[in-house]
Amino acid sequence: MMTLFRRAVLPLGLAAALLCLPAPAMSDQRSYAATHGAAPFVTRHLIPGSDLDLAQVDPTLPSARVVALTIDDGPDGHDPQILDILRAHGAKATFFYIGAKIPEHHEIARMVATSGNEVGSHTQTHPMTTDLKPAEREWNLAQAEKALASVGVTATWFRPPYGDVDDALTALARRHGMATVLWTADSQDWKDTGPDIIRHRIVERLAPGAVVLMHSTKAATVAALPAILEEGEKRGLRFVTMTEWEAAMRQSVTPELALLHPAPRRR
Repeated sequence: MMTLFRRAVLPLGLAAALLCLPAPAMSDQRSYAATHGAAPFVTRHLIPGSDLDLAQVDPTLPSARVVALTIDDGPDGHDPQILDILRAHGAKATFFYIGAKIPEHHEIARMVATSGNEVGSHTQTHPMTTDLKPAEREWNLAQAEKALASVGVTATWFRPPYGDVDDALTALARRHGMATVLWTADSQDWKDTGPDIIRHRIVERLAPGAVVLMHSTKAATVAALPAILEEGEKRGLRFVTMTEWEAAMRQSVTPELALLHPAPRRR
């Protein structure tokens, strides 16, 4: 039986938006992250649809010693505290925001958007997006785009809820100007575990090129974050935004590996 790693994140009120949508047909395609909990460092699983072949990246190069810190399900009241922690450690992150939450936390969302960090799209209502009909998928991305625009954000990165994505959704995000990204290290903080467990889950998977998933809705995440950043610093890793991560990965492509693994042709 296929297990899907779902996270219950919608606050009361957002569920009403989902009730207005017709019942969808189940998708027969699930991503590796949706069925296994995290993606390997492989293009089609981690950054589907990208022309960056991660097999060509040399993780031993200094330029590759970065970690993309991604923080989902905001905006949230914890975000200002997270910003303070990031500043204290010279770290950056990409916050993936749910569009329907922005009106309630408008000032916080604007604060994050102007902080030097990055804000991406996490859809409007956080659905299991591949279960939606094409028009419903479009609505979810388009509404989130409008909500993000209200705080001055034009998102270039898309994080599908639950890591649930198929080729059609990746293509739709691209038409909205966004690249899709999953994660290689899952804090599983949505399980309401303590800070020490969250720290352990991330630290054991910290490596050059890692993409870390955390959630700003959990107080334990905020408590665990300083120790995670400190451990990364000890290992000589820098915590960066997704855009900075992508640039670092492209810089770390070596001619020798490129010859062994030619980049796939875009269709």
